[in-house]
Amino acid sequence: MDRDLWLSLGQHLRDSADVGGLLVDQWIANALRRRLIDLAGDLESAIALVSWLAGTHDIGKAELHFAGQLAWHPEFRRLSSAILEAHDMEKKFADPLLRRPHSLYSDLILANWIREQFPEADPAAIASLSGIAGCHHGKPSGLSLRDHSPKSSFQDWLRQHSASWRDCWEDLISDIVDRTGARSVLGRVLASGGIPLPDQILLSGLVTTADWIASNQELFGLSHSGRHSSDDSRAEEALERLGMTRSWTASETVMPPFRDRFSWPEQAELRPVQSRTVEAVSRIDGPTLVIIEEEMGQGKTEAALLAAEIIAGHTGAGGVAFALPTMATTDAMFSRLERWAESLVREADGDHSIFLGHSRSRLNPEFARLRRRTRGIEADGGDSSVIAHQWFTGKKGLLAEFTVTTVDQILMAALATRHVTLRHLGLAGKIVIIDEVHSYDVYTSSYLERTLTWLAAQRVPVVVLSATLASSIRRRLLDAYRNGLGKTYLPETARATDRTALLAKIKARKAAKEIEAGEQEATERVPYPRLTLADGQGIRQMQIDQRAGHRLLTIRPAPEDLIEAIGAAGFTESDGGVLGVVCNTVQRAQDAFDALTERYGTSGIELIHSQFTLADRAERERELVERLGPDAHRGSGRPQHRIVVGTQILEQSLDIDFDVIVSDFAPTDALLQRAGRLHRHNRPFADRPPTLREPRLYLRGVDVTGDVPEFDSGALAIYGERVLLASLAVLTPFLTDSLCLMHDLDALVEKTYSPVLEVPLAWREPYGAAMEMEQSQAEHSRHKAAQFQTKAPSASHGNMNYALEAMVKSDAARSDVSAAAHVRDIEPGLEVLLVWDRDGYVSPLPWLTPGDEEVLLGEFDVPPRAVSQALASSLIRLPRWLVPPGRSIDQAIEHLEKSGIAAWQADFRLRGQLLLRLDSKFGGELLGRRFSYNNEVGLRRAEGPRGMNEPKKWQEDYDSDEFTDEEWEW
Repeated sequence: MDRDLWLSLGQHLRDSADVGGLLVDQWIANALRRRLIDLAGDLESAIALVSWLAGTHDIGKAELHFAGQLAWHPEFRRLSSAILEAHDMEKKFADPLLRRPHSLYSDLILANWIREQFPEADPAAIASLSGIAGCHHGKPSGLSLRDHSPKSSFQDWLRQHSASWRDCWEDLISDIVDRTGARSVLGRVLASGGIPLPDQILLSGLVTTADWIASNQELFGLSHSGRHSSDDSRAEEALERLGMTRSWTASETVMPPFRDRFSWPEQAELRPVQSRTVEAVSRIDGPTLVIIEEEMGQGKTEAALLAAEIIAGHTGAGGVAFALPTMATTDAMFSRLERWAESLVREADGDHSIFLGHSRSRLNPEFARLRRRTRGIEADGGDSSVIAHQWFTGKKGLLAEFTVTTVDQILMAALATRHVTLRHLGLAGKIVIIDEVHSYDVYTSSYLERTLTWLAAQRVPVVVLSATLASSIRRRLLDAYRNGLGKTYLPETARATDRTALLAKIKARKAAKEIEAGEQEATERVPYPRLTLADGQGIRQMQIDQRAGHRLLTIRPAPEDLIEAIGAAGFTESDGGVLGVVCNTVQRAQDAFDALTERYGTSGIELIHSQFTLADRAERERELVERLGPDAHRGSGRPQHRIVVGTQILEQSLDIDFDVIVSDFAPTDALLQRAGRLHRHNRPFADRPPTLREPRLYLRGVDVTGDVPEFDSGALAIYGERVLLASLAVLTPFLTDSLCLMHDLDALVEKTYSPVLEVPLAWREPYGAAMEMEQSQAEHSRHKAAQFQTKAPSASHGNMNYALEAMVKSDAARSDVSAAAHVRDIEPGLEVLLVWDRDGYVSPLPWLTPGDEEVLLGEFDVPPRAVSQALASSLIRLPRWLVPPGRSIDQAIEHLEKSGIAAWQADFRLRGQLLLRLDSKFGGELLGRRFSYNNEVGLRRAEGPRGMNEPKKWQEDYDSDEFTDEEWEW
């Protein structure tokens, strides 16, 4: 690199201003553009405002400590000498506590300038503008917090700067004012009370985006003079070279071409949930929460996508964000959303981007294929299509028009962590769809509720999907969303504070409570399946037409002995069929697999849970869907005889169809979700054995021989005693009869989570104690979750610093690794790459090794690409019995780091990964605990001396399906 090439601060600010204006004019969604027009007055003023904000964000770099960094770099001596001479700074270095991020000084310098230029402006309104610069590196300055005592010290420090520094600030800001023509819009915004809180966050994310683009030296080249050769903008050409795809523009419609969208045959018609949803959302033209409650397998996903297209056409939303609870469900949804988006793009002008948002997306074959295809499109051109744009990665991923992510990435919009403003920018112009909301615990639901409040404040329409949603949860979701609606969120001191306004507020709150009481009564009268819509006008519900007939399910108790349970279920070797065995823990699943293979042999028996490597699990899931999915039939793919043993993965992750299921006892809603995999697909009569042509669910894992039922310890550890007792009480009447999923599902779930459930007399004392424990744990979870949450918009005084106060005082995380863990109530865990140690050399697991050649890697060998991919796909999360939470994690890391290979750090797939070595027999030891691994059973305990491998009760490993997510950068 030529050391004489550089870029002046003034040129960078100009570039940033020009990029910011173009982003408003050409890139952001129409819905966001309308918001900015409402704020600024017209499009030209909106462009000017954003250009000014982007063009002044780095003014704090013109400060003694920041500029003085050049003095410590000999290669820049010529520049530092000029600065020293011009600004007399060599004796001005002061208290090191004043060496704060330049964004803080940007905030302060801009606030001083605005105050001088607009002396009548309210201080809170000024802070709403200057604070955007203070947050452009993802964390607010905290200057406008009332208890920010050092602010006067920072102000004094700026006053110590000489007149030449103050002239520099004035010249830089004035240059941007002249370039953008922003003075009049600044005056209007200040006179109106400042920038509302949601817009502050949105604009902060937009300024960060402009800064990142303008900081790209490949797009904005350096020069010997530090400036562009002319005053012309470089932004248009730079954005053209970057090739950022622009927001999707949906056509206004009340009935999308659904057969084309979902590749349905010509004779296909909408199902009741889909037609009712289309009808319900046809008049939505603003922020609305849509809750779709319908039983499993009835087309809720398609209903949500149809709703998204219709609402986007009416509101100007420029994309869709689809969030799911696990990586497995996210991966499964990616292909479906890609095909849907392709059908949209065929009607559009230009490419559109899609992003798979979880840490292992690079190992998803469909996303990898799309990335390869995208590189070909970029090289050769071609028709409009859905692409995986290289710029929309990492924290920028949510900025793509279409995103499929684990729900953590949406919930982190309510987490006070660095660059949360980018998440808001990524979501603010989209329709957000959140699936399986019934599956979240109290802790995660707390983040979901706060996220819904912020999405409402950002005017984002949201579609929520569930088959088994209790009314108490529905009410909390509705209240959370509506709490974000109908407010201006202007900076606090710009609001009316007289007695009349206060009385009006009290009266409005009283009226709102009366309305809510009436709405609650009304919503409880609409039967299941149903749609619920909430907007600024209120809450309304409508029933989804039920299909004719019944969907009957037989539930029966089964012996604890699995072989006996299978016999009771009517599954025989002679008749065959497809049997699902669902266990609550990995250990019980492995034990079940052992018992079955001992009885029947290994042929035709499969095991699936999260304690497989990524590659092994992905292959098992692919084969299951291929053999048990809707397109497979007996004689052409669907096996004559198959037993699949699994964990909660089978409950919601895979579109597969069992003839009969034997399940561990679990809460009502979980059992009904499992039952949703029974006779899931419409099949020819011959596809099922004669004895298994009626859906039947058999339950084990509960002992009812005593006065009070006793549940398996794993179930108790996962779900808690109260909900298990309630579920058994609710389901007992059906253990000698049958239930109808169409008609009974909602009532069963409702009773299970009712606070006034009647249980048998002998259960009342333990049930009451279990309920108190559950309530105490729920309160603890909500309190714990609140520690790092963003404040609710209404509690933030219209000030971004208050909204993100938890970050100002203690950032929840500097990386997405721990940030994602903050929105899930889980213990931290370790992920490792399983490798095969062969006398000091390392190989991938042999069944993952590409080709037929033997691979032996030494300490200094960088793996070839295909081998690196195989190694990366051997990632596995270590269970708690192997590495318990607490000090053991640090001890394990210290041990595993000694096994690392420095040369592998050169490969982005392997960089930073911990290695866990397997011996020649695929066994190993970590922290004195023996284990083994194979691709039939996964990772499991091995016998150790003196019973040291016996798990403590809290070490029960249930299958969370790897809820946690991690950093996206790769």
